[in-house]
Amino acid sequence: MKRNFKDRLTLLGLNYKKEILIIVGIFVLFSGSGVASYFIFKELYISLIIGALGIALPIFYITRYSKLEKEIEKNHVDEFVSLLSYFKIFVSNKNNVYNSFKMLLPYSSSYLQEHLQILLNSIDVDKSIGPYVSFANKFHSHVIESLMLSIYQMVDNGVNENGFNEFDVLFNNIRAKHNEELIDKNKKSLDTLNSFPLIGAGALTIILSISILSIVGEMINVL
Repeated sequence: MKRNFKDRLTLLGLNYKKEILIIVGIFVLFSGSGVASYFIFKELYISLIIGALGIALPIFYITRYSKLEKEIEKNHVDEFVSLLSYFKIFVSNKNNVYNSFKMLLPYSSSYLQEHLQILLNSIDVDKSIGPYVSFANKFHSHVIESLMLSIYQMVDNGVNENGFNEFDVLFNNIRAKHNEELIDKNKKSLDTLNSFPLIGAGALTIILSISILSIVGEMINVL
């Protein structure tokens, strides 16, 4: 079921009224400034540029919600992959899969605690692969899906050495790939920060160009 705008903001931990005020405020500020600049400078293109910002900036501001949602989803995946290190230790110490999941609860965030408890409750009434698939679907991640299928195989075949070794190999490979992706992400973040001076220089050039054109226009009008 698709969530409405207010529900999305609530799940992101944002205040709905405050966000609406910010969006409307940006639109009114730049739109009003665009109209005012026309009467001050008598230059239509300057007014259109400022007015366009009144539309572009709210849209840009709204797009951050999707980025926040993706970041939160990624954090949930990261947390679960991290918790599986403890899960692996619990299983290796002769605990069954059900109890190993239960032992993860004290180390989990409220989000994972809730969904792990749902998983445990579902396993109590359904011994099929269904609860494991439903849990994996909460993350929208093929990584979690693969791990949960591997865990179910341990349940289905019994937690023996072969089943544990298969899970261990899969988990180690996924964790290694996950760490590589994290390093790549940090490198890209640093590259983005390095590009900020160039963006600032470009913005300054555009502002200077607009100012020069405005001055030239006024000189032509005087002549």
